[in-house]
Amino acid sequence: MNAPRPRRTHALALLFLVIAAPAALAQAPAAQALKLSKIEFAGLDRVKYEDALAKSGLAVGQTADVDAIDAAASRLMESGLFKNLSYQIKGTADNATLTFNVVELQGGLPVVFDNFVWFTDEQLTEAVRKRVPNFAGLAPESGGASEQIKRALEDLLRENKLQGTVEYMSQVEPGKKPEVIFSVKGSGLRVCKLSFSGSRAFTEEALVQKSGALFSEDYSRMFASAFVESNLLPLYHERGYLRAAFSPPRVKPLKAEDCDPGLGLNFDVDEGAVYVWDKAEWGGNQSLTAQELDAALGMRQREVANAVKIEKGLGLVRRAYGRKGFLSARVRPAAAFDDEGRRVTYRLQVEEGPQYRMGDLRIEGLAEAEANNLRGRWRLLHGEVYDEGYVGEFLKKTHAEFVNEMNKQGRPVPKRNATANIRPDREKLTVDVTIEFKPEAAQ
Repeated sequence: MNAPRPRRTHALALLFLVIAAPAALAQAPAAQALKLSKIEFAGLDRVKYEDALAKSGLAVGQTADVDAIDAAASRLMESGLFKNLSYQIKGTADNATLTFNVVELQGGLPVVFDNFVWFTDEQLTEAVRKRVPNFAGLAPESGGASEQIKRALEDLLRENKLQGTVEYMSQVEPGKKPEVIFSVKGSGLRVCKLSFSGSRAFTEEALVQKSGALFSEDYSRMFASAFVESNLLPLYHERGYLRAAFSPPRVKPLKAEDCDPGLGLNFDVDEGAVYVWDKAEWGGNQSLTAQELDAALGMRQREVANAVKIEKGLGLVRRAYGRKGFLSARVRPAAAFDDEGRRVTYRLQVEEGPQYRMGDLRIEGLAEAEANNLRGRWRLLHGEVYDEGYVGEFLKKTHAEFVNEMNKQGRPVPKRNATANIRPDREKLTVDVTIEFKPEAAQ
């Protein structure tokens, strides 16, 4: 019957490594050499046995003490292949079987190679597989996979005598595609030339002129693509090219006399068709009619479907709901294109949310008489449906009238800046408003 050896702690992995051995072996010192007649891995799925064995640094037939096996376990955990690991030893000192019980890392975030302009993505993938044999374009969020990918890319740079250090970051922000981005910092590669192909609505010169930020930093494919999407696509969308798209940048190294080290970037522009507005189809609205929402949106049939104007109109729709006390109202747009008629219909699903009412009003920073005077001019009574736009109107108009009246009566009010603090209560569905007056800062 096998008797368990005392447990040893694998410090790097922060795991307990369970060792089982026969009674004779259990009495041996931890440093005693064991002949490994067999090395097994339990739990392998995607990882090949040969790859796991190579990462361990052990070989069948060699002798190793427990410290050497602990070091092998460290190498396996640091390989980025496994989420969890333990091991067992069975047999005798001259005929031992070592079994690693492993849990592989599953899934992960897509890996993006940002600015490795000297290599293709296929070459980068092959370089990574030297350290992470089962790499398939994903980096698990836990474990050491990302660090191993980084080291593989640094090896590739050194092998090709290229400068720069490799960095990575996980992008898991709401609204953005989750991925792990690997980039070279300190490459010294700047964009020296830009070109655009396929644009008819705008000249290449106009697009280059609006792309000055691309010349100011070291090249990044992610930044270049995001810049174009945020700054150039809206130019097309404003003119009704709602399906316009830019290709990822194509990189071309330039000659030393042009810019050294430097890059030329080319973007292909697919403008698509110009669409006109057909209609809005509303759903989920109960407190405002379709006619009221159309009026707030402000789009007319057959006008150019200006995406900037449409987005502004959606903001006005949300504001219209805010004036009815629906502070969390949302509108989800979905465009339906009629390619034959070059028209677009927006299907707009409304989530009105709860309706809020006026809570308490506080006025701070004024003398009591002045505060009471101003409070008496407030027309939104406690318990009434809250109007999100009223506070701004009150500060702009009513407060100005109050100051003028005080001046005419010979009771000038010291100049103060007024700010409003709006506090919705999601449980009571009320809104408390505090208007605070502070002396204007001396010029």
